[in-house]
Amino acid sequence: MNQSQTNVEQEQRIIAEFACEKLVRRFALLNDERDHDGLASLFVEDGSFSRPLDPDNPLVGRENIRVAFRDRPPRLSRHVMTNTVIDLVSPIEARGRSYLIFVSSLDVDSPRPVKAESTLHVGQYDDVFVLTDEGWKFKDRRGSLVLNV
Repeated sequence: MNQSQTNVEQEQRIIAEFACEKLVRRFALLNDERDHDGLASLFVEDGSFSRPLDPDNPLVGRENIRVAFRDRPPRLSRHVMTNTVIDLVSPIEARGRSYLIFVSSLDVDSPRPVKAESTLHVGQYDDVFVLTDEGWKFKDRRGSLVLNV
């Protein structure tokens, strides 16, 4: 393999890993904004999502993911994503892990700031990303909890 091929492969890897990391951050923002349509669009049509609070019961299919997020009770939340590491497995697949800190309040109508619920959740997402005609998407997003503070 010559140097220009190596440079092209490295550039493609960096672009793919950045695109997948951006999906992780966009998911958190759209989730907090309660944009269920936008959030569901981050997944492939047959994608799956497991909530950190319920990792053994995945939602399968973009529409099921959209409806589940749409039908949740309103809440003020912040998903803080950190320590995101993405690895390109092939030109069309990547895997990643991100740490999650989650705080929320059901008191959505009070002036800000509001008192958060007493439990702080710390967990992670393990992701599989695939390259589609529309760019990188989640194929599988599995959340899990590690600590309740």
